Amino acid sequence: MGSENDPTIQAKAGNGPSFWNAWFQENAIQTPGLTGASREIYSLVQELSKNLAVFSYKQHMPCLWVVFVGGTGTGKSTLFNAFCGRPLSATGVERPKTVGPVLYAYRGCPVERRFPFESVQVQRRLPEQSDAGPATGGPGHMLILEHERDDLSHLVVVDTPDLDSVEAKNREMAEDLYRISDAVVFVTSQEKYADDVPYQFFLRIMQDKKPCFFLLNKMQEPLTREEVLLVLQGKGISSVMERVWLIPYASVQPYQQVCEDPAFGGFRDTFIGELSSDRMEALQESQHRWRAEILQSQVDRLLALLEQEDRAAGSWLAELDALCKATCHDLITEEKKGFTAESRKHIQREIRRLFAKYDVLAKPRRFVREIFLAPLRVFGLYMATTKDGHKNALSKVRERIDFAPVISAVEKFNRLALETLSPSDETAPVFKALRQPGVVLTDEEIKARVWREQDLLHVWLQETFQTLSRGLSKQKRWGIYSTSVLWGILILSFEIAVGGGFTVIDAVLDSALAPFVTRGAVELFAYHEIQKTARELAQRYKRGLLSVVDYQREKYRQCLGAFMAPEKTMDALRQLQSHIRDWEFEPVKVHLDR
Repeated sequence: MGSENDPTIQAKAGNGPSFWNAWFQENAIQTPGLTGASREIYSLVQELSKNLAVFSYKQHMPCLWVVFVGGTGTGKSTLFNAFCGRPLSATGVERPKTVGPVLYAYRGCPVERRFPFESVQVQRRLPEQSDAGPATGGPGHMLILEHERDDLSHLVVVDTPDLDSVEAKNREMAEDLYRISDAVVFVTSQEKYADDVPYQFFLRIMQDKKPCFFLLNKMQEPLTREEVLLVLQGKGISSVMERVWLIPYASVQPYQQVCEDPAFGGFRDTFIGELSSDRMEALQESQHRWRAEILQSQVDRLLALLEQEDRAAGSWLAELDALCKATCHDLITEEKKGFTAESRKHIQREIRRLFAKYDVLAKPRRFVREIFLAPLRVFGLYMATTKDGHKNALSKVRERIDFAPVISAVEKFNRLALETLSPSDETAPVFKALRQPGVVLTDEEIKARVWREQDLLHVWLQETFQTLSRGLSKQKRWGIYSTSVLWGILILSFEIAVGGGFTVIDAVLDSALAPFVTRGAVELFAYHEIQKTARELAQRYKRGLLSVVDYQREKYRQCLGAFMAPEKTMDALRQLQSHIRDWEFEPVKVHLDR
C-alpha cells in the first residue's frame, strides 16, 4: 500500500469513510483460525468494507432511499407499481419477475455518483422513454426510471430482487440495496409470511431500527387486522404494529385493484406523511448515527476477534517451540548413545599413535616427521599440506554421518505438530496451510540441509587449521606443533562429534592429549587452543544437526505468520475506531433540475 493510503497521514486522506473503504479494499485482513473465529472475521471484513462504502455514499446522496423487499411471489412488484402510480416493474405469475433492481428516481438524482458497489452496472431511462413498457432489470444491472414528479422528488424508490431468490447474486443485490435504504416496505403474503428467510430478514429490519411498513398482500381468508397483529405479537414483533396493512387478493387486473384499495391508500398516505421532504433531514441524521453505531460495533468486534487470535497464536508458537525443544533434546540424547566406551578407546588409541614417536630425543626432524605421518597415512588422516588432502580427510568422516536419527526426529516433530497444533476446524486457514505440499521436509531435503551444514563446518575447520598453523616457526614444527599432528587431532575431534561425543569432547581430548603435553608455555598454549577449537567444533556440529529441526519449525511458524494481522493493521483499526466518532452528519444540498 502506498504512503498516500497510510491511515496515519491525516492531512492527505482526511480519514473519512471513503478513505477507510479504500484502505479495506487494499489491505487483506486474514486470520489463522486458531479460535474458530476465522469465518466471522472474514464476514466482518466484508461487512465493514461494504458498510463503509455505503456510509461514504450516503454522505453525498440528497434523496431518501426506500426499498420494497420480500419473498418470491408475494406481489412486491405490483405494490411497487401501485405506489409509483405506473406499471414500471414487470409483474406476472411466472416467478421471479424482478431479476435486477428497478429504481424510480427524480430526473438528475445522482444515484450513480460514488455508487458503493462497483460491480453493478447502472442504466437510465429518461421520462420521455416512459412508454418503453414494464422493466424486469437484469442480473448485475440496475435500471433507473426517471420521472419529474415533485411529490416524489426527494425519494429513490426501489423494487429489489427476491430475498429468497434461488440465485445467490439476486439475494446479494437485495441485501446490498437494503444497506443503502433509509426506509423499508416489507411485502409478504398469506402463504409466505411464515417462511424463514423473509421472516429472519424482517427481524433484522426491526433490530436495525429502520422505518418499516409491513404489507401483508394477497389476503384471501377473512382475517382481521387485529388477528394478524396478534400473530405478529406472538412472534415477538410489536414495534411495527402501527404500520401494518392487509391488501386483499386481486385475481384480475391486480395493479388496478391495488391502486383502488382503501388499505393500500392508507399505507401510501401514511408513508408520504412520515417520509415527507420536510422530515427528510431528521431521518437522514438518525440513519447516519445508526450506520456509525453499526460501523463502531463491527470494528470493535473485529479488533476483539483479531486480538483473540493473536493471543491464541502466541500460545501456539510457545507450544511449537516446546515441541521443537523436546525433539532437539531427544535427538541429542539419541546421538550421545552412539558415543560408547569403545568409541572413547578408539580415540585414545589414535591420539597415542599420533604421539607414539614424540620428538623428545631431538632426532633428525625429517625422520621424526615420517614417524608421525605413518599412522596418519594408515588411518587415512594425513593429507600432507594440500587442500585436496584435507578435503579427502573430511570426506572420510562425512561418510560416517548417520541420517536416521535426524530424519526420525523431524518425522516425530511433524507428527506431534499436526496432532497438537492443528485446529479441529478443517476449514481453518492454518489447518490447510500446515498440510500444503512443501511444508513438511522430505528425507532428501533433510539430507541436503545436513550436507549444507557440514559444508559450512568443513570450511570453518580448514580455516581454523590454517589460522592455528600459520604462526608455527620452522624450529617449532614438531611434537604437538606439527601441522600434520594438528590436522590429525582436528579430524579426530570431528570424528568424536560425528560419533555423538560432542558433549564429552573436552574430556576425551584432555585424557588423550594430557600425557603428551609438557609444561612449556608454548606447548600449553597450543594444547588449550586445540581444546578450545574442539569444543567449538562440537558445538557447531550440534547446531548443524538441530538446525534441521529448527528449519522445520520455522516453516510451521511461516504457515501461521502468513495469516496474522500485522501490528500496523491493528493500529489502523484502532485509529478507525476513534475516527468513526468524529464523522458528523452534514445535510447534502444538491440542486435537482425541477
